[in-house]
Amino acid sequence: MLVVVYYDFFRVIRGMKQHSTWMTAVEDILFCLGGGCLIVAVLYSYNQGQVRAFVLFGMGCGAALYNWGISPYSCGLVLFVYEKVKLALKKITKHSKINQKRNAKEGKDE
Repeated sequence: MLVVVYYDFFRVIRGMKQHSTWMTAVEDILFCLGGGCLIVAVLYSYNQGQVRAFVLFGMGCGAALYNWGISPYSCGLVLFVYEKVKLALKKITKHSKINQKRNAKEGKDE
């Protein structure tokens, strides 16, 4: 499940801004390297580095359950909060720019 949470990080970043094909490829390579290192570290510490079928089955089931169960809601929540914060910051900066222009016209210096 930790590997899928790690992938959600990249999924949320992709939802925030469109990326080019090469940037997506770089993100995928980073995910594979990070996920692979995490899996090897877990196998080494808990299973003396041996890859067993039940371990792979358990990792696959955990990733699938998270991906189809919790992941859409957690990614959606993060993107929803991101959009609300982005909108609030846009309103604040717009209001700030209006006040700066008004103060510049009136000759006020803050």
